[in-house]
Amino acid sequence: MKLYTTTSFLALAMTAGLSVSAAAQDGAPEDQVVSVYERSRPDYSAPGARTGSFLFYPTISTSVKYDSNIYASRAGATAQIAGEIDDFIFQVKPGFNLTSDWNQNFFSLYADADIAKYGDNTGEDYEDFNFGFNGRMDVSRGTSIDIGASYSDLHEDRGSPNNIGRAAAPTLYDVFRANVGFTRDLSLVSLSVGGNYENYNYDNADLVGGGIFNNDIRDYEKLTGSVRLGYEVDQYYETFIRLTANATNYDDSQATGGPQRNSDGWEAVVGTAFDITGTSQGEIFVGYIEQNYDSNSLANVGNFTFGASMLWNPTGLTSVRAGVNRAVQETIVAEVVNGFVTPAAGILSTTFSLDVEHELQRNVLLKGTARYSKGEFVNTNRDDDTFNASLGTSYLLNRNFSVDATYTFDARNTTQAGQDFKRHMFMVGLKAQW
Repeated sequence: MKLYTTTSFLALAMTAGLSVSAAAQDGAPEDQVVSVYERSRPDYSAPGARTGSFLFYPTISTSVKYDSNIYASRAGATAQIAGEIDDFIFQVKPGFNLTSDWNQNFFSLYADADIAKYGDNTGEDYEDFNFGFNGRMDVSRGTSIDIGASYSDLHEDRGSPNNIGRAAAPTLYDVFRANVGFTRDLSLVSLSVGGNYENYNYDNADLVGGGIFNNDIRDYEKLTGSVRLGYEVDQYYETFIRLTANATNYDDSQATGGPQRNSDGWEAVVGTAFDITGTSQGEIFVGYIEQNYDSNSLANVGNFTFGASMLWNPTGLTSVRAGVNRAVQETIVAEVVNGFVTPAAGILSTTFSLDVEHELQRNVLLKGTARYSKGEFVNTNRDDDTFNASLGTSYLLNRNFSVDATYTFDARNTTQAGQDFKRHMFMVGLKAQW
């Protein structure tokens, strides 16, 4: 894998505003809205190792997972697909976080990996890793500058709509991300500006039966910026306006005769954010989203958009997190109709999510999740409905060890012939932390 660099860098852009944090921290105010899994538990939290003014938190987890359909294939073997094939997967996930312990400002350096070995189908083995940093400089009361960057070396899930069905192994790719932001939140008005840069680089894929799929057509970089202006109606509610713009540039999307996929887009929304002390927090918004492509063969995407995110603690033992998000995603999918190849412009994806967490005992936590996503492949007739649900538990043995178990169901129902699938996954693992 090559580490992809670029000479283009962040022009100061404009992003997103009053942040209502749901991250739990030791010493956080008692009225802060925190979910069950995020709450501080001194008897079961890793103490960390002090290094000067930093705390070092290493972790490692091992697990065994059973996957009923490792290739995310439709049931029943055909000339094109092998059908559902199951396997056991052995995973090791080491990682660390080095976090500052300062009264002002903040800095965190982190790294983690996901190493998986398949029992029978060793061609599916992968070794993912990720590292990066986040920082915040407190300029003055209510004013701060945030910066962060990360590099990830990953594999594409077989259930991805962009997955190459004839690939002999999972597609490998790397991502570089960087972000910068400025926030000023004083009195009744808040303002936040910033930008985000992403660079995706895909490896070529070996095909079953020979040959190579040229993934250079998928390499792209994206610059996104937005500005968010908020007005505090009262101590619990804030109204806001957010404007976002993006520019996406492909290295060579026409390498194999495809369309020019470069595009520019924007989004404008109005909404309200709320923070009801100790009980709930979140935001809801509506607006319009548009993505315009350079190629005349790709239809532009334009539609109403909406979104919401909420964390609610109905009792001291239960948390409910709900959300909805609409976005335009990149794709290389094409549809063949009457012998003619019609490429999709992008995926207009709308995702609904629901998480419920419950503290059965101080050291026994339960969690259930559900996700539903509707993907419209603009410029084609393809529509995907994907569903994911899971049930899990975490048993905290002490400050250093915990046992986790999860069942996950994953499914896709699509108008694209032969692309439906269902799979069941069971996982049990042991986590160590210091």
